[in-house]
Amino acid sequence: MLEPSFEQINEMRQALDGIMSESATIINAIESVPLPDSIADLELQSFVRPLSIKTAQDQSYLLLESSADYLSCFIKSITEPVETIAPWNLARAVLESAATSIWIGSPDIPATERANRSLAFRLKGLQEQAKLAKNEPQIDEPRREVFDRLIKVATEIGAEVKVNAEGIPTKLGTHMPGSTDLCISELGEGTAYRILSALTHSQPFAIQQLSFKVKGPSADDVDRVDAEKHISNLSIAYLCTLSGGAFLRALCARIKLYGYLTGEVIVMLRRRADELWLSDDQFRYSIWS
Repeated sequence: MLEPSFEQINEMRQALDGIMSESATIINAIESVPLPDSIADLELQSFVRPLSIKTAQDQSYLLLESSADYLSCFIKSITEPVETIAPWNLARAVLESAATSIWIGSPDIPATERANRSLAFRLKGLQEQAKLAKNEPQIDEPRREVFDRLIKVATEIGAEVKVNAEGIPTKLGTHMPGSTDLCISELGEGTAYRILSALTHSQPFAIQQLSFKVKGPSADDVDRVDAEKHISNLSIAYLCTLSGGAFLRALCARIKLYGYLTGEVIVMLRRRADELWLSDDQFRYSIWS
């Protein structure tokens, strides 16, 4: 692939700015109220415990907002003066939060599965809080009554419950996939996520190849080379497509779930997808079919 020009990179950056502005307008219009007879509305009316569905919808929304925040920071990182390492880390954060948002808020899963995934996500958060509390005295461990309440909710909706010898749940509803698996199942971007993770974890092979470039042989040591921080236009274009596409897919899932997928919105989404060089397969236009 040819190296994109600075003009093309600027156009992609402007497309991301446009996505941020338009998505804010859409999300503010949706607020937390689904349209009558939308998927979200019907689930709230028919599910045995509507609060479980509302909780799942709210979790998905917060993850979408997180993805938007990371995307905003990503745009800043590729605006002069351009960073060379941070864009990769921020793109990873966009993917992770977008994939989890879709996993919980997908319009293509039944209400029972949504409630189960919501419980699994909540349990995962409590488990992480418990790990943190062991190493940080100022962090409170999750109270037993919190776990008991979640077990009660799971029982009410007929979700699977597994507990350890102390009665603490080890599984509620369903299995919570890891971030890599979520990026594979929801975005089809497992390889990309692994590359981004290598940058995030400061793996030398990744940083040296993607965030630096060789200047030439070292003047002080013939066995060494001098390098300087650098990110190519091709890398920036790739990250724009990757992060913008992930956010658009999460946004599209929310819009469809709440019944706001109008012709005007579809035109906007397709225009932005084209501006980010997203193929039909990458963007999965079928999400609104």
